[in-house]
Amino acid sequence: MRAVLAFLFLLCAIPAARAQCAPLYDWSGFYPAAALDRVAQRSAPGLRSNFEQVMLPRLTDSERRKLGGISLDLSLREYPEHPLNFYAATGRRIVLPLSSIKLVSDLSLALAWYNRQRLPEKRVFDYASMLAWRGPAPDGVKLPPLQALGVPEGDAEPAVEALFQKIFGTTMVFIMAHETGHLFHDHKANVDEVRSRQQESEADAFAVELMARLGAPPIGISFYFMMAAAFECTERSTHPLSGERIDRLVASLRDNAGLFARDKPSPQQERQLVETIAQDLGRVAKLLDDPDIRASMMLVGKSSKVGDFAAAARPGAGQPAVNRQPFHGDYVGQWTDAKGVSLDFRMTLNRQGTTVRGSYEFGMGKAELEGSVAGDQLDYAWRWGTDYFGRGTMKSQTNGELAGTWGYTRRNEGGGTLSAKPR
Repeated sequence: MRAVLAFLFLLCAIPAARAQCAPLYDWSGFYPAAALDRVAQRSAPGLRSNFEQVMLPRLTDSERRKLGGISLDLSLREYPEHPLNFYAATGRRIVLPLSSIKLVSDLSLALAWYNRQRLPEKRVFDYASMLAWRGPAPDGVKLPPLQALGVPEGDAEPAVEALFQKIFGTTMVFIMAHETGHLFHDHKANVDEVRSRQQESEADAFAVELMARLGAPPIGISFYFMMAAAFECTERSTHPLSGERIDRLVASLRDNAGLFARDKPSPQQERQLVETIAQDLGRVAKLLDDPDIRASMMLVGKSSKVGDFAAAARPGAGQPAVNRQPFHGDYVGQWTDAKGVSLDFRMTLNRQGTTVRGSYEFGMGKAELEGSVAGDQLDYAWRWGTDYFGRGTMKSQTNGELAGTWGYTRRNEGGGTLSAKPR
């Protein structure tokens, strides 16, 4: 996760279009009925047990009196207006739609699997951005997370399962505790933006203190906010997400570090864990308030394709070909812009005669390219999303490596350089 946050700061060096709100979609049917049935059978009982037998007993007497009759409502199968929506409702109910639980679960498992396979974790967040901006089938994303990301379903390896439980479990406990905070403070819907932000911070503080009493640091919370950021739209958000809100959450974590560490075998180690979570959240806060970062997330969402993800996760993908012709096959290397920001990138080229078509990925979706070969040089045009395009040249070296320059619009230089070697 920390590597993902560090990478995202580099996006500030890339000129970005103005960030917008993702379109509204109807999310009905994104998950098949059988998948939601499995959530009801497998995940819902555990969530209810955590809520009723673990969380509620840690409420103070005054909190219990005020929250008398609070319950967890797991009867809603889908929330058509938003794929990630949990909320407090009338009758002191906390509503967790099964489809939203499933999406958090799938992305948590994907993050755990990518982490243990040493694959780029940012792909999980790129998928969330793609989902937010392209929407569900029939015109958008036709595959749910695990299929799209190439993550095997079924029994996970012990290391993957352990990490998944930490991410998913603490995320869902935080969500339930947060919604409990809304009910405790008698928060109202349809308030102005200032009051709405205050309400979110009050609910966050309640959740942190309750989790501190449980001795359960919210390990998955940075992941959840990064995932939710792709869907964030201030104009219509019921749970506005901002850097200011996250900063207050960070302060609450640090204020409760001693409570988190109480009764732990190694209090100092527990305090350090809480501080690590706080630092990660601090990075998330800066990202959320950076318009270039938000715009880059939008561009990733618009330019990514479902097929980009699973292929890169397959074992053995990208093995080098023997004695292949120049400008054909899979490559890895460095993409550098004019300011000196350097990023790892992958490129796949398909050469037919003198015509070359392909794509390259440098962490922000895929750019497409097409060009022609003359001797040892490829001249090409590239396009990334709908807003960025240009030209470039690459030369093939005797060892099969490629080196070249690229530029914006009609220029083939001035934007930066790239170098790549066969995989």
